[in-house]
Amino acid sequence: MTGVANPQSLDVVLFDANSYYASCHQAVEPTLRGKPLLVAGDPKNRTGIILTASYEARLYGVKTAMSLYQAKKLCPEAIVLAPDFRLYLDLSEKMWKIVGRYTDEEHIQVVSVDECFADFRGSHLLFGSTEEIARRIQKEIGEELGLGVSVGISYCKILAKLASDYRRDPKTGLKVPRSFTVIAPEDLETKVWPLGVGEMSGIGKQMEKKLVSLGIKTLGDLAKASPQMLEKHFGVYGLKIHEWANGRDQRPVTPAEEVKEHSIGRSITLPQDITDQEQAAEVLLFLADSVGRKVREEKAKAQTLTLQIKSADFKTKTFSTTLFEATDLTEEIYHHSLKLLEKWPEGKPIRLLGITASRLQKGLEQLSLFQEEIEEQRELEQTMDKIRHKYGTEALMRGTQYLSLSRKLAGRSNKNKR
Repeated sequence: MTGVANPQSLDVVLFDANSYYASCHQAVEPTLRGKPLLVAGDPKNRTGIILTASYEARLYGVKTAMSLYQAKKLCPEAIVLAPDFRLYLDLSEKMWKIVGRYTDEEHIQVVSVDECFADFRGSHLLFGSTEEIARRIQKEIGEELGLGVSVGISYCKILAKLASDYRRDPKTGLKVPRSFTVIAPEDLETKVWPLGVGEMSGIGKQMEKKLVSLGIKTLGDLAKASPQMLEKHFGVYGLKIHEWANGRDQRPVTPAEEVKEHSIGRSITLPQDITDQEQAAEVLLFLADSVGRKVREEKAKAQTLTLQIKSADFKTKTFSTTLFEATDLTEEIYHHSLKLLEKWPEGKPIRLLGITASRLQKGLEQLSLFQEEIEEQRELEQTMDKIRHKYGTEALMRGTQYLSLSRKLAGRSNKNKR
């Protein structure tokens, strides 16, 4: 059963992969390690935006969302690469599988491709203390995948997140990669309260400005502020951040993947916004594959598919389609998701993508004009499921889907030329 950790039990851990996109390229290409590396949305365009910079590039002052032109002025020798979302999603899944060696899936919450919460309350008898488990996971991710993760440990999620970001280089102010920090209840006044109010997850730039204008500059100020005053200016959310600043966070660690009675969904929050439709389609491929496998595991078929998109300003838009024939095929889920993606304005930044299969049907077999082809595809996908279950999700690629994606994008390009 999933619950809230005991305040005296330091069992909530946040694993945060450092400079994730750049680190992935360095992990698979050893010649890039130790060199300033930039991942840009459009490497050929000087106005392309930096999606992430390696730690080595950050030392030159390069920051995320900076233009490529500015970044190259600061760090002329930087190596520039285009994003590879298949690589990022693949390594992300491998990272969280390592976490899954030490606790069950009900106590793992994947926040984004580079962040994951885990609760190790039930793992001590087999694997030792939470600190020992977290150090082992950090070491295994480094040795097996070549990736560095920062670790934050506390008794609740908000403080575990603060702990993962806590260590900074005193000279540069940059976050120290592969850091390991524990925040206990007695550390609240010494470690947490001196931090700037903007350091807390959930407080954006505009809210930070408003808080500072009210004389609330540190998390200590926030903790001691009047709840009534905070509610007046920020509504119920003001009361929530007041609780968090006082180390009270009742949110449990729960799986991000939703498996409800009538729906199965999977979403991913990306570390940085993406604007390219082809990159978004790569992410959708991963999500469709995940949802399709889960639908088949449930021996169900989905009548309705919903695409969820969250923009850079964190506003969510959903697009749905009801299928003529319910399906459990990844290829179909992916195809319809791509069609829904066309409703999103081209070039508008995307921060989160999600696919939900709903109106699930069990034990109902519809006959189709293409029944033989559908059964062949289903048999193929079930075989792929078995292979991936045994050897890992990365064991097989969906070449046919990449082909359909290429055709889709080509068709869209031709349509725009008319």
